[in-house]
Amino acid sequence: MEYPFIFGTAGHIDHGKTALVRAMTGIDCDRLEEEKRRGITIELGFAPLNLPKGRTVSIVDVPGHERFIRQMASGAAGMDAAMLVIAATEGVMPQTREHLDILNILGVRFGLVALTKKDLADDETLELAAQEAAELIRGTCLEGAPIIPVSSITGEGVTELVDEIEKIIDKIPPRKGEGAFFLPIDRVFSKKGFGSVVTGTSYQGSVSEGDDVDIMPAGLVGRVRSLQTHGAKVSSVTAGQRVAVNLSGITQDQLDRGYAICAKGAFIASDCIDAWLEILPSAEEPVTHWQRLRLHVGTADVVARISLLQMNAAGKKSGILPGSGGPVQLLCESKITVAAGQRFVVRFYSPLVTIGGGRIMLPNACLAKGKADREAKARIVKDLSENFGPVSLLASLVHDKKILSVSSLFELSQMDRNVFNESLSVLSAAPDTYGLLEFGAARNFIAAEAFDTIARSALRILHEFHAKYPELSGLEPEKLYAAMDSVHGSGWVKGEDFKDLIGIMAARNAITPVDVQDKTCYRAADYRQSSLDGRLVDIVERARDAVASAGFNLLKLPELEEKLGVSPSDMKRAMAYLREQDDLRTIEGGLLFSCEMRDKLLAALASMSGDITVASVRDFIGVGRKDTSAMLEFLDSQGLTQRDGDKRVLTK
Repeated sequence: MEYPFIFGTAGHIDHGKTALVRAMTGIDCDRLEEEKRRGITIELGFAPLNLPKGRTVSIVDVPGHERFIRQMASGAAGMDAAMLVIAATEGVMPQTREHLDILNILGVRFGLVALTKKDLADDETLELAAQEAAELIRGTCLEGAPIIPVSSITGEGVTELVDEIEKIIDKIPPRKGEGAFFLPIDRVFSKKGFGSVVTGTSYQGSVSEGDDVDIMPAGLVGRVRSLQTHGAKVSSVTAGQRVAVNLSGITQDQLDRGYAICAKGAFIASDCIDAWLEILPSAEEPVTHWQRLRLHVGTADVVARISLLQMNAAGKKSGILPGSGGPVQLLCESKITVAAGQRFVVRFYSPLVTIGGGRIMLPNACLAKGKADREAKARIVKDLSENFGPVSLLASLVHDKKILSVSSLFELSQMDRNVFNESLSVLSAAPDTYGLLEFGAARNFIAAEAFDTIARSALRILHEFHAKYPELSGLEPEKLYAAMDSVHGSGWVKGEDFKDLIGIMAARNAITPVDVQDKTCYRAADYRQSSLDGRLVDIVERARDAVASAGFNLLKLPELEEKLGVSPSDMKRAMAYLREQDDLRTIEGGLLFSCEMRDKLLAALASMSGDITVASVRDFIGVGRKDTSAMLEFLDSQGLTQRDGDKRVLTK
């Protein structure tokens, strides 16, 4: 029975990792001609291990040479448990320590120690090697792990080793497989009659034959032609399995190690990643702000700058000290695709020494700008690192992006639809628990701190409006929305959802709704409307008289300004007041159409005999066709008339 579990090797070169895997499985993981010629492992090797209880798990054999740490980190990234291999004849060596550090960094929590070459060591040497191994693993992820002497030549200890592996697997629950499918590619080749094939360890999710997939960060789209695990054809695979994927629509030269096979539309290529970084206690120096390092995540290996998110002037200089951790941004020199929660390793750019690692929090971040933004992102990363899960991830995405619709939240979540919907239900049931508000028909979530910022922005705009037009009752929501757009960027929220957002502001007594001409406008809660000053009273009355005396010969604003001899700014204020008080409108062609003339026109239409057409109304009221058409179209827009071809009928 295929069981989704990855058991990996680790240890110094020539300590017998590959020979031990061969003794356990019967398979030689050194498949390359160069590996056989040189007698060292260069690339990752894989083999199925059949356990006594009938389960088959995957063994990953990693290179031990210091030059191939990249390959080792790639293999270790998918391990559920590890076997640290130490030759009894040599004891602990440099890569023994570095590999153990990497296991710690990558979150491996279970495993054992295999003391190889037992047949070449006497009892005293074995005892000393066991003591040294026990000392090495104290305080690490393998503390208290069994230490088993074994010989790959005679087979002594192999059965005990396999039995111990099964006990370890019994302790670890199988991966849940939550999330959208994500498989980092560790090998690419082409097979005659099949085409392009990639292999890797499925990190999360599941995929089936016939599914469309994205190849990231290349942005290519392919289809799963067939799937295999350990050479056996299967119809689908899930998290924790070694997988070979035969792809259609993709050529071998379009693929590369470090790419990932992803569920369609679920992952994005990024060069800015929010993460929590831990520096090894054994590191010889701290990691400082803007330091250039090598980042190993999944099977990808890129150069990245470290941007510290939480620092004062002294912290910026001292950096993250050995044995401590902190929130950072990983600014990659080339785009990669990673999964939220994925573990990573960092090494000095030169010399290539492992110094730490951590966990990806938000894979698609935006570069922090300014002190306040850095502090906000630092809080998000810290909180998520302490409580990582689907619901907290969704909440963190909203806090990071400030405001997200449900559809945008799903696109960033890297979750399958079922897990997303379940997590969204929890979030939606108590958004305030996560510092969020939900609003709008499109189901938007906004971070509480972002809502406060937007509310302050709305108040500022309203106060500016009141200062400019103290005699007006309030600002129309459409105009408030347009002003907010200029501050927060076009399309920051849909117009129809904005009304729900300002409704929340009104419910919290930040702003006050007021009815103006059967329409809801808004003003600052602390605003008290002023009366017109004497000069504006005079302009308003003269404008009102001029509009009325013009009758159906409607005036335009420049004509009214010239007629009254007032400045454009004074005319603008007077017109705003007239619109609010007298329902004066500007209709097609810039014509000023008052409530009084609207009612007179409706009365005229009611008294007409025969059909109501532009021509008949023109003749009846005695104005030009263009102005007549503009007035009738306005009545249509208000639902006061209804057009049927060239004719109109009164609806009210």
